[in-house]
Amino acid sequence: MLNGSLKVPGDKSITHRALIFASLVRGRVEIENMSTAQDCADTALCMQKLGLEIEHKPEEKGSVTVKSPGLAGLKEPQDLLYVGNSGTTIRLLSGLLSALPISSRLDGDESIRKRPMARVIEPLTTMGARIEARENRFAPISIQGGGLCGRRFDLAVASAQVETCLLLAGLGADGRTTVATPHLVRDHTRRMFGHMGVPYVEEDGAISVERLSEALPSCHIRVPADISSAAFFLVCAVLAEGSDLTLLSVGNNPGRTLVLDALSGMGAEIVRLNERLVDGEPVADIRVRGAGRLSGITLGAADLPAGIDEVPVLALAGSLCEGEMVVEGASELRHKESDRLALLVSNLSRNGADIEEREEGFIIRGRKSVRGGELWQTHGDHRMAMSGAIASLLFDRPVQIDDQDCIAVSYPEFFQDLEKVRG
Repeated sequence: MLNGSLKVPGDKSITHRALIFASLVRGRVEIENMSTAQDCADTALCMQKLGLEIEHKPEEKGSVTVKSPGLAGLKEPQDLLYVGNSGTTIRLLSGLLSALPISSRLDGDESIRKRPMARVIEPLTTMGARIEARENRFAPISIQGGGLCGRRFDLAVASAQVETCLLLAGLGADGRTTVATPHLVRDHTRRMFGHMGVPYVEEDGAISVERLSEALPSCHIRVPADISSAAFFLVCAVLAEGSDLTLLSVGNNPGRTLVLDALSGMGAEIVRLNERLVDGEPVADIRVRGAGRLSGITLGAADLPAGIDEVPVLALAGSLCEGEMVVEGASELRHKESDRLALLVSNLSRNGADIEEREEGFIIRGRKSVRGGELWQTHGDHRMAMSGAIASLLFDRPVQIDDQDCIAVSYPEFFQDLEKVRG
């Protein structure tokens, strides 16, 4: 069981944006409660190579002061911009760099080199960016930016990363750039634009920007706790009878609440307390009590953009539910740090869950207990590793995780925090 209260580290998605959007400011950006993830550290290093100065405050963990020359003052990087394992970094920076009259080259680890980049390369090219990539769709990517023209993009797949990439390009393009998505996506970019003073227009769900005419003034950004990191504790506490856990200051963005909505829909007792806005982002303390076995649920393509990264840990709730958990329209999971669909199915099957893989999802027939005790492969995927750690607490026997070190990509303090709240 999990008891007490816990504040997980700052939100990764918002931290990436705070660091990259700081380039729109001429002056200082104070960032508080920044994510400690390696992904975000890689973003910070990339931005330093472009001319930002980032000073960590030793007395305040996760707080930094960024000194920025503004877009016009960014410099051409002298060497490779290495994004590590971060898909957010490479996609968002592709948009920013395409808007600048400089040459740059982006690359990452083995996982990044397998991630599809055509979804940003193709639209950026239509705006006028000159981009070269391996097989025209994989990193490494070389960009010669500048000279862009705004366009309208109606995305076939809802993606906050692609939306933000194109909006960043639009801030350096002639004319108007408009991006429309088919489903609700996390709107961190819109909220941070509003907080920082970036002019934009929303109409019928689409967002439009024009060239940023002048640098933004100095500002302060407080990052809420990461709901994707909180998800592992939420699932564990819900399923472990006797748990009473409160997760503090968690980002409650309407485009990120799949884990809360799904668990509540399965019968979990979840209460949002002290709801408030923090620099434009909705935040709440989330109290969850152990309910034991939950009911089944069906999640479809319209649900998943609100938390597709949380599907692996939600599958643990499905493996122990009464009835069936059906996930459909989740092909995006095949293009993450690993093929999460195939890997999740193989890990759960090997450990005794009744799960059947489908082309774009899976179906789990819940059981009263799952035996565990077998290998849990990660393929270097941090979320798969953390899901394995939670499986070890919920299954009859701990699973054997083949790589725990990869968790540092998003949550270096994960095991330390887990120990704090284990009863």
